[in-house]
Amino acid sequence: MGGIGSGNWYRFDKKSTVEESLSVGIGDFKERIYHRSVGTFTWTRAGNYVASAGYIVTCGDDGPTVILHYRWRDSEDVGVPIQLQTTPTNFGGRRWWFTCPLAVRGVACNRRVGKIYLPSGGRYFGCRKCHSLTYRSCQEAHQTERLFGRLGIPYDCEEVRQMFDDY
Repeated sequence: MGGIGSGNWYRFDKKSTVEESLSVGIGDFKERIYHRSVGTFTWTRAGNYVASAGYIVTCGDDGPTVILHYRWRDSEDVGVPIQLQTTPTNFGGRRWWFTCPLAVRGVACNRRVGKIYLPSGGRYFGCRKCHSLTYRSCQEAHQTERLFGRLGIPYDCEEVRQMFDDY
């Protein structure tokens, strides 16, 4: 009866979260989107070094491209070209976006996104949907309701809710 992980099956199929992933936002490039702009991003957690990536901005016929370069598993140099695009704002300006560089099942994503992510164990930066990432708050939300559902108790019952609010 049972076995390794018995009774804990729900923990193993949890999605990775954006909070666990490395991320680069288009806001990180504020005032840096010009030809041959270079720099480095460094990620830390609790004051400890986690990772770093360099970038260079190039401008071609298709517009600006950010090339992120980093080491993957300390064995391979990875360079990810990420096309940038803009949309007009209401007052005559423009807003910059990343174009997701990933392909899922052979189909290029090309989604316009404000942030790209590199989940733990991932090789390339891409959008949240391509990496099937969720938010920690989504995993934590409604845990009490799910518990009551498993026990067969309706959580919407005012008496039950009051009892737990008083606790």
